[in-house]
Amino acid sequence: MALIDDVLADPETHEPVTRATDAQLEAIAAALRDGRAKRRDGGALPDRIEGAYLANEGRWVYPDAQGFPSLLVEDRLELDEPV
Repeated sequence: MALIDDVLADPETHEPVTRATDAQLEAIAAALRDGRAKRRDGGALPDRIEGAYLANEGRWVYPDAQGFPSLLVEDRLELDEPV
């Protein structure tokens, strides 16, 4: 049986996504605090994220929504630098 992490893919590129490590989550939090992140749809940034999946070599972040991966392009966070 495949794990969910093995079948998730970026909705735009269809490339596999990877679960963010604790260190990467800390780097994402710093990017949010420092203004080095934006939402794809231009919406408000989250105050914090507890989990995420990464794509595009760590430049795109799909935050977990209430413990579940939210792989909606509109909700994607785009970072100035990869994590």
